[in-house]
Amino acid sequence: MIARLQHPRRRLAAPVLAALALGAFSILPWSPAAGPVRAAGSVNLDQWATLDHAWQNGNLNGNNTRYPEGGIVPFRLAVEGLSKGSHTIRVQYDFTAGGHKAYDFLARYNGWVSPPMCGSGGGGVSSMCPSLPAAHTANFPSDGFKTDGLTVAGAQAYSGVIRQLTIWGGSITSITGPSHAGSTGGNSTAEFTVKFTSTGSAVLLAWGGHLAQSRYWQMSIGGPRDGAGEVSGAPWHMRTLQLDGSGNRNQDRSIQPSAIVGELPPFALAPPTPTPRPTRRPPAPQPPTPRPIVPAIGATPGPGDPVPTAPATSIIEPDGATDGFGLGDAAALMAVAAFAVIAVGFERRRRPVGPDIRGRRRR
Repeated sequence: MIARLQHPRRRLAAPVLAALALGAFSILPWSPAAGPVRAAGSVNLDQWATLDHAWQNGNLNGNNTRYPEGGIVPFRLAVEGLSKGSHTIRVQYDFTAGGHKAYDFLARYNGWVSPPMCGSGGGGVSSMCPSLPAAHTANFPSDGFKTDGLTVAGAQAYSGVIRQLTIWGGSITSITGPSHAGSTGGNSTAEFTVKFTSTGSAVLLAWGGHLAQSRYWQMSIGGPRDGAGEVSGAPWHMRTLQLDGSGNRNQDRSIQPSAIVGELPPFALAPPTPTPRPTRRPPAPQPPTPRPIVPAIGATPGPGDPVPTAPATSIIEPDGATDGFGLGDAAALMAVAAFAVIAVGFERRRRPVGPDIRGRRRR
């Protein structure tokens, strides 16, 4: 009786155990049904506080930061626990806040200040620090979006800053965008999609948010000030979204209007134009000085040969003088005079002695 009761239980337990085994098999990492685990272990977005001289994992305000309109707020994003290979992330920023321009475009992280990428503070200190590998950069595409009669591309040219995304621990495959959403008369956003390849389990990304300048927005066309310094009340934000499609890795950092003081002039962040160094020109070749040709004794110059001329000479006097009346000249003159006296006396002795016309004897 007992055997008969156990037999159906065994037959019932066998299919259940098989189903459990099949389910466990399907979730094993090497199972064909299991996809690659791409989500990162941690994602941290920091922004630089200029007064604290440190990275902040929280918000910026007038107590820890001062930035002018036209300045660049640096950001760093440390991603850990990645699988080696291709990844995607979205970088979104508030283009307008309360109807005023906020972050109008993205630029290189060190466009205005140069924070240490492995500096303390915040939560985005990369596991690759303190010795980061070589950096790789890619340019953010230009933004032709137009609002209130002006384009973002015009604001980029007005600033002159280089627009780059930098990565350590990988390379940037592509940057697409920006795409704009929302009304610029209220709150609106712009967004880039970034694809990158990691060479290991960690990458560090860095970029900057450009604070809109009133001298461009709208003063350049005779309108009122409409830059980041005009935002009042609520802050505006920088976000990273959907790392490999995972919504639970989103990050958000904001800046208060109290952190904005003053404004930079046009082209203040443009890279310096190298001053051309003066090129030394070699001196113009001078024609060689012709040497006097002295023919051999008895030689006759041929046709076309230059006829040599004797160089001018001067008689060096005993007193060292080469010009004028010197001691040599005086001696010669005295010799000539003495010779003349002697000659006159000799001539008188040769004359015949006889009476002159008056009857007197000649002496």
